[in-house]
Amino acid sequence: MRYNLCLLPRAEKYQIQLDYEASFWAYQIKRGKNSREAVYDAIHARPLSEQATLKQRFEYYLALMLA
Repeated sequence: MRYNLCLLPRAEKYQIQLDYEASFWAYQIKRGKNSREAVYDAIHARPLSEQATLKQRFEYYLALMLA
């Protein structure tokens, strides 16, 4: 099964990008390259419409990686 991300609507592409950022932050925490405080500072610097999604996905990926 293949997916062409270029064919997705703009809103879905944006949600994928937010998900990618959250997973990368969790990866950085796991590797000791970043701190949770720095990640939350970055999240709080984003627009309010993105913050809830970023927090939720970051905690989800962090739980997966640290389990």
